[in-house]
Amino acid sequence: MTPLLFGLILASALPADLANAERLFEQGVNSRADAAAARPLFAQSALAFDELWRNGHRNPSLARNRARAHRLAGNLPAAIAALHEGLAVARYNRSLQVELEDARSAIGYPHDDLAEQCRPRPIGGIGTRMSALEAYLAAGGLWLLSCLGAARFAMTRVPAWLFASGIALLALATLGGFWWHDHDRQSEANARPILIVKDDSALKLGNGESWPDRVKWKLPRGVEVRELTRRGGWIQVELVGGTVGWLPETNVIPTSGG
Repeated sequence: MTPLLFGLILASALPADLANAERLFEQGVNSRADAAAARPLFAQSALAFDELWRNGHRNPSLARNRARAHRLAGNLPAAIAALHEGLAVARYNRSLQVELEDARSAIGYPHDDLAEQCRPRPIGGIGTRMSALEAYLAAGGLWLLSCLGAARFAMTRVPAWLFASGIALLALATLGGFWWHDHDRQSEANARPILIVKDDSALKLGNGESWPDRVKWKLPRGVEVRELTRRGGWIQVELVGGTVGWLPETNVIPTSGG
């Protein structure tokens, strides 16, 4: 199959698949007065959106639709995982950030102490406020202003132009410093993948059911943990608060988010 023919097939298939997913979602919305009828429709819609995502059609809009379909289907962990994967594509997307914070607020913690250990901090860093393209454009604009200021100073010998050039350079260095720090922080975070607890699960001291519980309460579905290592069908994870324990591999959902 030639690349051109493959591209034409892909271009023609995507709208039909997307239309099917959106049609199921709309049917679910129209049936929301009857939860028993609506949830299966939302679940089918979520599966259709998931298939599009797996096939490489990854953008913030599709991530948001995936998350909403999963959540309305009653699958909060899958919704949170979808939002993380969307933010891995576009960390700067404010809509996805808001949706993630809202989904996190829906987790049913059995006690405030556990919530304090598990609840992530709001997303931060310059990479969550502007895209890489916006950063490049800002850097280019500041560099141009600096060069123009230096050129005007060379022509006029007016100190104000040199001062303006220095301010632009300082702003450029600050922007670069923020991005460098954000990149290092994100790289460190990505070294420990995020997992989502699929069902209420006891955090164990070791990799087996016979080990005592690490914390008093079960981790509720939807909690985000960081993977440390794997052994014998179990994963050693770390909570936001620093507590380390073990969960069964079958009870977590992997994400591509960081």
